[in-house]
Amino acid sequence: DIHLCPTQRSYDNLMQELAPGQKHIVGNTVLDNLIDVVPEYGNTVIVTMHRRENHYNIDKWFIEINKLAKSNPQLEFILPIHPNPNVKKHKHLLKDVNVVDPMGYDDFIEELAKCRFIITDSGGIQEESSFLRKKCIVCRKKTERTEGMDTFSFLAKYPEDLEKIFKEVNNDYIPNENVKCPYGDGRSAEKILKVLTDR
Repeated sequence: DIHLCPTQRSYDNLMQELAPGQKHIVGNTVLDNLIDVVPEYGNTVIVTMHRRENHYNIDKWFIEINKLAKSNPQLEFILPIHPNPNVKKHKHLLKDVNVVDPMGYDDFIEELAKCRFIITDSGGIQEESSFLRKKCIVCRKKTERTEGMDTFSFLAKYPEDLEKIFKEVNNDYIPNENVKCPYGDGRSAEKILKVLTDR
């Protein structure tokens, strides 16, 4: 009866599919937790790499990330290492990266809020970083979070693409103030409650 759409694109997809029922754009509830987080721009670059689709060449990603850290000593690269053995076995390649233990959610969000930008293969971080107005280099061949592409997220399909995209993002790391986070405004639960109580 009711479709609660996180984005305009998901709403448009339902309309094109002629899906029955009411449709409302409410944003993603995961961002509601960030409403009181105050972002700033420091000198850290947060890196997360763990997706199974990258396990076959994660050593190549790590080599490229370490090259960037070595050639940009003014920036601190922080990588919470994923516990998967397929990731950890390449830790030795990150000689110029500050490799730390996995972080709890609150600690990670705190680091995310004060970094300059992010390098990741995660999905959810693309949404959280855009809400915190941080650019994000996505180390994947494709992403399901297409709404933020080329404004908040920038696709590095292969390890050899990383350096060029890094330079572009680092030279212009603050997103355009006129571009809003496409995944919500942090008040999704309020909107959902209103949809349900107004029925």
